[in-house]
Amino acid sequence: MTKVTIAQYILNILESQERHKNWLADKVGLSKQTIGYKFKNDSFTAEELIRIAKFLNFNLEELKDKIKE
Repeated sequence: MTKVTIAQYILNILESQERHKNWLADKVGLSKQTIGYKFKNDSFTAEELIRIAKFLNFNLEELKDKIKE
């Protein structure tokens, strides 16, 4: 299994759901600039990940198994 970054994992889900980062930014209450920074630097807080998982409907347990360490 190929391991990915958290940002890439989220981007893959966004793509599969035909959604964009800007949509996600609006849903989780971040500016478009901030969400861009977070994807570029793979720097999401635990609270942000919980909110993102809720809006994209994925289980954080799945994320644990698929990300690079």
